[in-house]
Amino acid sequence: MTARLAIVDDDPAFTDFLKTLLESHGYAVDVFHSGNQMLEGLRAGLAPNVILLDVLMPDLDGLETLRQIRYAHPSAQVIMLSGRNAPGTIVEAVRLGAADYVLKPGDPEGVGEAALEAAIRNALERESLSAEVARLGAQMSEDPEGAQICWASGAAMRPVLAMVERVADSDVDVLIRGESGVGKDVIARELHRRSDRRSKPFVKVNVAALPADLLESELFGHERGAFTGAGATRVGKFEFAQGGTIMLDEIGEMPASLQAKILHVLQDREFTRLGSNRPVEINVRIIAATNRNLEDMMRGGTFREDLYYRLQVIELRVPALRERPEEIAPLVEFFLSKYSRIYRRPALRPSPVLLEAIATHAWPGNIRELENMVKRFVVLQEENLVLSELARLRQVAAEGRLATVAAVAAAPVAAAAVAAVAPPAVAAVAVAPPEPAPRAQPSAAAPAAEAQSAAPSRSNTAAAEESNEASNRPVNLQALARSAAMKAERDAIEQALARFRWNRRKTAEYLSVSYKTLLNKIKECGITDPGSP
Repeated sequence: MTARLAIVDDDPAFTDFLKTLLESHGYAVDVFHSGNQMLEGLRAGLAPNVILLDVLMPDLDGLETLRQIRYAHPSAQVIMLSGRNAPGTIVEAVRLGAADYVLKPGDPEGVGEAALEAAIRNALERESLSAEVARLGAQMSEDPEGAQICWASGAAMRPVLAMVERVADSDVDVLIRGESGVGKDVIARELHRRSDRRSKPFVKVNVAALPADLLESELFGHERGAFTGAGATRVGKFEFAQGGTIMLDEIGEMPASLQAKILHVLQDREFTRLGSNRPVEINVRIIAATNRNLEDMMRGGTFREDLYYRLQVIELRVPALRERPEEIAPLVEFFLSKYSRIYRRPALRPSPVLLEAIATHAWPGNIRELENMVKRFVVLQEENLVLSELARLRQVAAEGRLATVAAVAAAPVAAAAVAAVAPPAVAAVAVAPPEPAPRAQPSAAAPAAEAQSAAPSRSNTAAAEESNEASNRPVNLQALARSAAMKAERDAIEQALARFRWNRRKTAEYLSVSYKTLLNKIKECGITDPGSP
């Protein structure tokens, strides 16, 4: 099959020369005289194997064109061409994802031609390898029931995948909800992969990662001169996704000023770039995702109600990993295989002890946390380090639970402290009068007691004034809560120490804290061993 190349250069004489040269080597060649022409061609469906892109061009220069190509077609192989060796430009081009940087051919010794030919061959090999990896990846996950997809192999995910299968081939917009790290972007890509738009771009935009003042330009683009620094026309992410799917991740973080424009796009499927009055029509499917409680945000006035109901045509809720324990083992196997290949490390097998620790961990960071843990295991090839990290995380979680128990236990104490400084009328209503004490047997001290009780008491007026003065003193609720929590912690630790006869290690295990934490708490609460001299 003949490889197709695209030349992007504003010099007609050079493009004619290079086109003739490359066609003599058996390549099919398309020529574009500006970056905007190249981008229009890509949006129209052109898919060259390799793009030869000039660095210096008017209007849209080579680096900006490269940046926009990488947004729309991340796997595109782009070779930068330049008439001079500029290290700064080379570094920036590589950072933006260029496959290579070559001086323009045409020198007498033919050095430029040889370098260009080698760069094209390398780029074609990379493109072929990337295509094969993508094909194998799609083949591995190709299963209507989702049984072979390791991140969705359990019962909790079956309803989600069943809904994906039902709505994937429609153009209806979808709202995906779930905690951070559960795989919302994977579900979005699966919706795209199973749809009729699979051959078109899938563009993901992390709304939370972009500054508010740049987000509108990123989404909708801008015209040249629209604002200070806008030196060239820029195409936004919605235009990049033309014919395909755009995912608006963390939609709950979108500023209120942009929510109205997104609503307009959802309703009319058109928008205007910054600095332009010409509407741009789009044909994209919108998938939004969030880990926020949008209902609470609507009640708080930070998320538009009409946008919420427009997005919520189909809602998918992805459960947390702790609700899908049967998926942990397949995920571990998948990540072990993946990162052993990437980092060229032996596929070291976890011991039963490590597998048990992984299976019983809560994974508050969900699949992302599990992936990072397996990655650490593959890179370090040291099981004890991973076990130590899991033990540390369990200790942190246990200390958090202890603090919660202490806070719950402290609530009645705090209430009593507040009641102590409450106005007399409130205290009189809230506190029942004590039961009359049983009459004591007469004793030698009785006459003195009776004499003391017969002594005249202070007047009711004086007592009321003193009580009112106390009720008007300022109350520091935070100090009361801290004091109550400290007392609850002290009581819990003292009872546990008494239970285990001051065996601190058994007490620490009973309270689910480390030995060092218990010693610090004993010192902080001022608890002393009654048996010590």
